[in-house]
Amino acid sequence: MAVEIILSTVIAASTVIYTATSLMLWIESKATRKQKLTPMIIAYLKTAENHVMLELRIKNIGEGIAKNVSIKTLQDYERLGKSNLLLSEIGVIKNGFNSFPPQYELIFYIGRLTEIYEKDRDGSIKLEFSYESSDNRKFSEIFELPFKQIYGQNYSNPPESYIGQIPYYLKEINKTLKAIDKENN
Repeated sequence: MAVEIILSTVIAASTVIYTATSLMLWIESKATRKQKLTPMIIAYLKTAENHVMLELRIKNIGEGIAKNVSIKTLQDYERLGKSNLLLSEIGVIKNGFNSFPPQYELIFYIGRLTEIYEKDRDGSIKLEFSYESSDNRKFSEIFELPFKQIYGQNYSNPPESYIGQIPYYLKEINKTLKAIDKENN
């Protein structure tokens, strides 16, 4: 009789542990499926490859597609120092767009770094994003992007992209050729 009680207790405990484990796996699986459908749009400032221009970059870093994206400029900015080139007047910002796929990125030139530092060093761009996931969940985020966060930024040498590396290495070759020319004269 004692053996039957021990076996029944072990089987009952095993069943409870198995059920709890299955429930946790189901919850994790559901969260993973939800993550695959969730977009995440971010905005940030970055210098261009030439380190002369400042860019506003908008990117979907999530794994899902963003639908019905609207961007509202809460704090507008005159791009390239011209009053007729407002950030709020860019087509996709003014009109929004239907879909924004994962890892897609938009790049807008804001202006020359030297002009921004002279004129608007303490200025910023403030944007509000509203969008939906493919399963119709709604998201809204506000990004305030101060220009002073770019000031004094370190750069990688050589540049990150192949396009940026071409002028960098051409300049290095030119320096080397000039040094060789000086040695020969």
